[in-house]
Formats: sequence, C-alpha cells, structure tokens
Amino acid sequence: MLFFSKIPNKIFGFRLQILWVIAAVLSLYFFYFSFKNASQPSHGFASYFTASKLLIEGEDVADFYDDDWFSSKVEDYVPGVYEIYLVNMPTTALIFLPIAKFDYKTAKLIWNIFNLVFLAVIVSLTIKQKKFEGIWLPLVFIILFSFQPLYANISFGQVYIFIFCLLVIAWLAYESGSEKLLGIIIGLGLILKTAGIFLLILLAIKKKWKVISWVFVTIVFLFTVILPIFGLDPWFAYFNKLLGYTSGPTLSVTAYQTIHSFFHHFFVFDTQWNPEPLINLPFIGKSLTLVFSILIFVITVVSVIKNNKPDLTFGVFVILGIILSPASIDYHYMLMLIPIVILYNWLIKNPSIALWIIFVISFLLIGVSLPYTSQKITSGSWAVFAYPKLYGALGLWVLSLRASYNSKISGSGLSN
Repeated sequence: MLFFSKIPNKIFGFRLQILWVIAAVLSLYFFYFSFKNASQPSHGFASYFTASKLLIEGEDVADFYDDDWFSSKVEDYVPGVYEIYLVNMPTTALIFLPIAKFDYKTAKLIWNIFNLVFLAVIVSLTIKQKKFEGIWLPLVFIILFSFQPLYANISFGQVYIFIFCLLVIAWLAYESGSEKLLGIIIGLGLILKTAGIFLLILLAIKKKWKVISWVFVTIVFLFTVILPIFGLDPWFAYFNKLLGYTSGPTLSVTAYQTIHSFFHHFFVFDTQWNPEPLINLPFIGKSLTLVFSILIFVITVVSVIKNNKPDLTFGVFVILGIILSPASIDYHYMLMLIPIVILYNWLIKNPSIALWIIFVISFLLIGVSLPYTSQKITSGSWAVFAYPKLYGALGLWVLSLRASYNSKISGSGLSN
C-alpha cells in the first residue's frame, strides 16, 4: 500500500517534465501539420495571392469586388479553388506583394514560414516580457500549440498570425508607453485589414491623443502613397461591398462566431443560408443583436473608465473586436490569444480556483476543434450548441471585467 501511495506523489513531482513532454509532442504535431499544409491550395491565401498578382499586372483594383471576374482569375492562378475577394480592403493585397512573383505553392510556403518565424519571435518576446517560468512556461506552449485558430490560419494561409503579431507589439507598446510605436502599429493594422478598430475607442477613453494622431498619420501616409496607383474607385467598391455583406444573410451561419450570427441564426430565416431558424422573427433577431451589442459595449467602456490596468483594458477591447464584428470566423479568433495570455499572466499573480475554472473552460471552448458547423446542431434549438467560440469569448470577457474589478479593489487597499 505504501508503494501505491507514493505513485501520485512521484507523478506530481515530475509534473514539470510531464508538461514539457506534452508541449514537445504538441509542437511536433504543429510543425508536422504546418509542413503538410504549407503549400496546399486553399481558400483565403488563394484570394490574397491572386489579388497581389493582379495588382502587379496593373489590373483595376475595383474589379476585385466583382465576384465572377475575380473568381475566374483565382481559377487561372490556383486551379480547382473557387474564391472571391469578398470584403478585404484594397490595401490588403499589399501585404502579399513581396511573394506575388512566385508560383502559388512557393508563395504559400514562404508565407507560412514567415508567419512561423514572426510568431516565434513574438512568443519569445512575450515570454521574456512576462517572465513566464517554472510550470507556467511549458503551459504557454501547450496553450499555443493546442489552439485551433492557429491551425486554421496555417491551413488557409490566412493573415491573422501576422495581424496577431502586430497587435502583440501594440499591446506591449501600450503597456510600456511607447506612443509612437503603438500608433504606427495600430495604423498599419487598420489600413491593411481593419484590425484593431475597437482599440481606437480605448485610446480615446484613455485620452491617448498623441497615439491617435500617429494612427491617422500612418493611415493618411499609406493612403496618399498608394492613391496614384489605386485611385478612389476601389474604395467606393469596397464600401459598397461591405455594406451589402454586413446586411446579408450569409453572416447568420454558425461558422461566424459572433453576437450578430447568434441572434440572426435563431430568428432570421433565409432559404439558402438559414432555412431552419428557431422561429422566423427578423425584427426580434435584429433588435436583440443591437441591444446585446450596445449592452456589452457600454459595460466594457464603464469598466475601462474605472480601471487603470493597461493589459486588461487592452485585452478586453480585443475581445470586443471579435464578438461585435459580424464576420469573425475561426481564424479571426487567433487574436483571442492576446486576452488569453493577459488573463493567464494575471491569474498566475492573482490565483483563484473559480476564476481559473472559468479561464480553462473558456479557453477550451475557443481552442478545441469542435463540429459547430455540423448540420446536426445548426437547426432550431439545437443551434444553442453551435457557438462554442462565442461562449468562450464571452467567458473571457466576463473574466476580464472581474479581473479589472479585483485589481481596482486590490489597488485601493479595500481587498481585506
């Protein structure tokens, strides 16, 4: 009996080694997955690659928003893949110009390698800045390499690993008070992919006027530089496409893990995209979307006004950008790693079993690959099970607000 009683203690004693083994296995699988999918034809990258090719060839960028024309060009460059430019900004094509002269497979391989190197640098920088060590260090890698949105970005050659890295730099700049760097990075994110738009509201709340000025200087500078090449027509085409897209029925499918999709999926019927809602009451669906979005936004703003913890406030506005956007899909959720790391770091310093449970459940809902687009759970009331990433994001939102409140109480000396 004594022998068996020692087994749990030995396992517990080797917990650090066990965590490193798990992290190593996950990392090996991730690199295998990345290598396997590095040059495979896919949606997402096919659109970016084609747009950059057409830009080099002098095609009118406004034509990118003609779905039939653009999809025919994608077929020319990436046979067998149907893709449209959708509501990407005209400037998004600029990101891929350095690799547009290569063939598709080589270009995607280079793009994924670049993203992996950039990600490795940013993860290393974050670990150094936050001083993760002991058992907390391998857990960082377990979180990263078990995160489904990361795999979605690799598979589709998407842009959100790159955007994530930019926003991590912005977060660290926000914490350190590097106003010029913060403004330039957010400006780049906005002009290239409308990423971080809610962060402008955070900057306004915190009266970071110098940062905001650098944001607009960056945007205006890039816009002015490309204006002779692009002209204004692509921007008019983009905004027209955007208005039609955000009011269209496609955003009610469960692939979009957002407040907008949730209520529209339950209450707005569409023959093609949502044939089996819970009940067809479009006014109710649209009203609930508006009410809940405003409620979440107002609660967040009030909390941030009262909280001076820069990392938590930054993270909660990243969450807002995901759940309040009508078009957030799994690869957009890559950006949720920012509030996840922020809350992880906060919980290490402010341990609470209840809050750790909320954190772990929320992470699993976002990070685990779940069949939430399966037709078995997208009809009627079953669709309540079809929004795990949204629930996870809302869990992290609640946890961020609670952490902000606890930090405020602790800082005021009223905790005991």
